[in-house]
Amino acid sequence: MGTIYDVLKEEHDQISDLLRQALQDGSKISFFKVKLKADPHMMGEEKFFYPVLEEVEELRELISEAYKEHNDAKTLIFEMEGMEERDEEWTPKLSQLKQSIDHHIEEEEGKVFEKALNFLSQEKAEELAKQYIEFKRSYMNRIETGEPVV
Repeated sequence: MGTIYDVLKEEHDQISDLLRQALQDGSKISFFKVKLKADPHMMGEEKFFYPVLEEVEELRELISEAYKEHNDAKTLIFEMEGMEERDEEWTPKLSQLKQSIDHHIEEEEGKVFEKALNFLSQEKAEELAKQYIEFKRSYMNRIETGEPVV
């Protein structure tokens, strides 16, 4: 297993691919694939990765911005859940979601990961990856069995 950086980078790539597909075909099914991948990703980052980084003075502002970017994406996802593909605002909202998430990924992989590497030990980065993966496994199991995910 790798580090938290490896796991998050792989998921960022998957989410970016799903967003490209959703924008290409404009379908609600493709949108829900993005949501199914992005929701637990954001929850896991907020539960395991960000709290550790917030303890580092040099990272607090970046992590505060990351939370804001997550909230922006969650708001767009929530709005889109209630829309239909044929709605006039569907494609612009989907495009806005892609731009928002692309920006977040760029900031996180560039600035956050770069600075975090100076503060998190290899062991801590591997431990966070394990915790994150276990959380995601449990989350997806609850989704599949219809249990509450909160």
